[in-house]
Parts: sequence; C-alpha cells; structure tokens
Amino acid sequence: MAASNYLSYTAREFAMDEDFQQWVLHPEQRNVFWESWLRQHPEKEPVISNARQLVQSIRFRDYSLSAPDKEQLWDAVLNGLEEEEEAAAMPARPSIWRSVGKYAAAVILGILLTAAWWWWKPAGPQPAILSTFTRLGETRKLMLPDSSEVTLNADSRLLYAVAGNGQREVWLDGEAFFHVKHTASQQKFIVHTYDNLDVEVLGTQFNVNSAGKEIVVVLQQGSILLNIGETNKGKAAALYLQPGEMLRYNKQDGDYTKKSVDAIHYTSWHTGRLIMDDFTLADAAVFMEQVFGKKLIVRDTQLLNYKVSGSMPIIYNADTMMTQLGKVFRMQFNQRGDEVWIHKP
Repeated sequence: MAASNYLSYTAREFAMDEDFQQWVLHPEQRNVFWESWLRQHPEKEPVISNARQLVQSIRFRDYSLSAPDKEQLWDAVLNGLEEEEEAAAMPARPSIWRSVGKYAAAVILGILLTAAWWWWKPAGPQPAILSTFTRLGETRKLMLPDSSEVTLNADSRLLYAVAGNGQREVWLDGEAFFHVKHTASQQKFIVHTYDNLDVEVLGTQFNVNSAGKEIVVVLQQGSILLNIGETNKGKAAALYLQPGEMLRYNKQDGDYTKKSVDAIHYTSWHTGRLIMDDFTLADAAVFMEQVFGKKLIVRDTQLLNYKVSGSMPIIYNADTMMTQLGKVFRMQFNQRGDEVWIHKP
C-alpha cells in the first residue's frame, strides 16, 4: 500500500477504497496504517471526516423487490418526501448534505427510504434501499454504491437496489444521465421507467427521459438493450441501441421509433450546457416546463417554430433562464405566476 497515493485523494475516492472502508466500518479492529497516516497528514482530517460519513451512509443488503412492492414503497417514499418538505420550512438542523459538502452528493443516502420501508414492512429482515430526488430547478450528481455515476435532472426521482443475484436495478421517474460501471462478474444494470420500457446494460453512458408523454432513450457510448413490455396493442419487443441512436416510446399507445441522432444534443444538460441545433421556441417551452415547472404561453403559435442554433450554459434559476432565452429568440418573456407569456417586442 503506497501511502503517497492517498495524498491527492478526494473524500469520494477514500470512500471507495476497500481498505479505508474496513477501517471505518470495523473500528474495533485497530488499523495501524491509517492511524499512522492520519497522524502524518493532519491537514487531510477534513477530507477523511467527509469520507468517513460517506462510508457510514452506505449500508445495505441484497434483496428482492416485486413490482407491487415497488409501487407500495414509492407511496411510502412520497409521503416521506412531503414530510421532509414541511420540515424544510422550519428552522432546520445542519443537514448531512450541507456538512459533507459536495462530496456527499456522490452517494445516495437511504435514510428517508429506509424509514419508509420500515413503516410499510413491519416484520422480518429489512433490506436497506437507496433513493434520491430533485425538485424543480435543481440537478444532483450521484455515485451509486457500485461506482456507477448518475446525474438526475430537475423534478425527478430515483430508486436503486441490488437483487440477490447481484443484478443492479434502478426505477426512474423523470430524467437522468447514467455512466454505468462495468463489473468483473458481468452483473446487469437495469433501468425501469414504469411505462413498459426497461433499459438493460453492462457498462455504458446513456440518457433516459420519461418526464413527458414519451420516453426518450439516447445512447452516447457502449450498447444497451431495450425491453418493451406488452402494451395495450398487445405487442412486445427487444432491440439494441448503438452509440448515436435514439428511441422514442409513446406512453399512451406503445408505438416507438428509432433513429440516428447527435447524442450530445440530448445529453449535454448533465454537463451544464444547453446545445441548440435548430432549437425551436417549442423546444424552449418543453425545457422550461420540465426543469422549472413554467408553462410558456404563445398567442401567435407561428412563433413556436422560430429556430436558433448554438449553445449556452444552463442556469438553474427560472428568471435567469427566461432572460437568456428571451435574448436568444429576441422575444419578450412576461411571467405571471407559473405562466410565461411570450410575444414579439
């Protein structure tokens, strides 16, 4: 073990180090190396403290979750989220996210969902399941316990768990960009969308958006298998996507189409940029409603076809984004509550 390697480690990297995990999780077993290393580098104490909190937050066991169980669990989660929002309006204690800082966002803390599970399932051994969510106007970047990375877009929720056979499963409501870690034992990573469409991967980068009337899956790197369940039209299918391909799935009638696209136009949001290639005012309306819950109203519907090209940073502030879009489209944006009226100046 080369101690010098640890000098450049972030809290997240410490937390993913197996030897460090053993030191944190088994304090009764003295670890001379880490005790000595910390004495030699006292300036790393804040990073070590953050990493220790991350490791202590990751506690879960294998489990099996059926579809009915999943739905009941989400009901419990939503009730918990409502209580959390009410608590946020009161003078709050320092949150673990605030104390751990940016590093804590790398790991999903399962406290809320674990509590919900205990309310719902009073007897028997209880698996810990991890969940997170975002509100309107915010995103969150996470590192899952398997070292896969997820960026969750605004107004989305995500549930992660590991089955008894090691299969990794995610239930997504909203939009997320995934960078899935390939495992040596080839465990599958499956994203369920609640709308008869599952995304199955081993290790790859892709985007899933289930926020609107369609589910849009765009593959940036690797290969994914899409399993489309039987819909009201009585058809099921399984098809692969290659890098640069997109699938659009209609939630209502189960129809779907696949075509080649420039993936960066659909995935750039997770890097904080909005790529606009023939980007219409109608596209801007979809963006504002999904991310900020703002409904754009245009009396002259022909304006919805106005197009622009280029890119700009995404600022997660509704007023700022409206100002930027107004300049780009050379329109006036007037806000009335959650409605934004658009017209020519």
